[in-house]
Amino acid sequence: EDAGDYKCVATNDAGVVERSLTLTLQSPPVITVEPVGTVLEAGATAVLDCQARGEPPPTIGWSRQGQPVLGDDRVTLLPNGSLRIAALQREDTSEYECVARNLLGSVLITAPLTVQGGPARAKGSIIGSINDVEFGIAFLNATVTDSPDSDTRVIQAKITNVPRTLGPAMRKLVSILSPVYWTTAKEIGEAMNGFTLTDAVFKRETQVEFATGEILRMTHVARGLDADGALLLDVVVSGHVLQLQSVADAGVVLQDYTEDYIQTGPGQLHAHSTRLFTADGVSVPYTWNHTITYDSSKGRMPFLVQTLRAASIATEYNPLEEAVAFKIQASIAKGIYRNRGKVPVFMAGSGNAEVLVLLSTDIDECESRDTCQHECRNSLGSFQCACPSGYRL
Repeated sequence: EDAGDYKCVATNDAGVVERSLTLTLQSPPVITVEPVGTVLEAGATAVLDCQARGEPPPTIGWSRQGQPVLGDDRVTLLPNGSLRIAALQREDTSEYECVARNLLGSVLITAPLTVQGGPARAKGSIIGSINDVEFGIAFLNATVTDSPDSDTRVIQAKITNVPRTLGPAMRKLVSILSPVYWTTAKEIGEAMNGFTLTDAVFKRETQVEFATGEILRMTHVARGLDADGALLLDVVVSGHVLQLQSVADAGVVLQDYTEDYIQTGPGQLHAHSTRLFTADGVSVPYTWNHTITYDSSKGRMPFLVQTLRAASIATEYNPLEEAVAFKIQASIAKGIYRNRGKVPVFMAGSGNAEVLVLLSTDIDECESRDTCQHECRNSLGSFQCACPSGYRL
């Protein structure tokens, strides 16, 4: 409070003279509003607050592990000194430093920012043909939320521009969404979903085999997140699915299922699942095999095997809108390796990671005469019974 304007006045019989001066008291910076540690979902916006006082008034700057953070279009320094980061990505996880400076010195304080989850949305295109029907370009839009009553995430998706001749068949293709629910599945314990493991940049090849002989192939390409934090996805499908009558399709019920993800090498995963759908009380089995490749520099899964659980599956086709709606709950946790005819070799990896090498000793179940009554088709770690051409099981 001693700072201010002062005046000296000298007086005698001959007159008066005066001089004025300003007293400024300088002080080093002091942080008055400290940034705090923050945990946010991917795609959200973070605001790290930091304010300081001093004389002269200090300037505020931000750095990340000693490097300036400005220069990215998503990063803004607000007039009050706070740091704003839009469309958060997993790589934004770090320690951030607020530095206040003036002529008398500087002061620094740090705050951790953790980005986790769950993109909150997904969008993309689907092209190709099913059952020899070309459907041009279909459009996928999905939202992801935490389930309020279970330890899962809820994925709600709609695929539009689906021809009426394909709508009932598309109801059975829940795994057309597999990149979405694998990327966003609720992580249990130390398990990693697809976003945590790959930053949502990967390629996924899928083969679907029905017990009645139909085979469908899908290629998924995930291209990361856009500026709004939505997962970008392109899908190409080709092949055939079991075609039920339209009346029977109304009674299709998809059962809960699991998918096992196995780390087969750097940047490589194999996933498989055996599932059922029920049509008017009749259970129809079918299997999925996935091969996933991603940037090996992203590291490995924390466990040799992770199991994804898909539950509460609901599908509906609206012929007027030509749209298929899906709803599914997904979580991912540590899994158990199940030997399916391959010899596992375990080797020490970095940290707590385990590495699996699959030796080429797949058992051909079709060598046994009693495996299938008619045709037997061997596949990696599995087999399918089929009928001769023109017949159906």
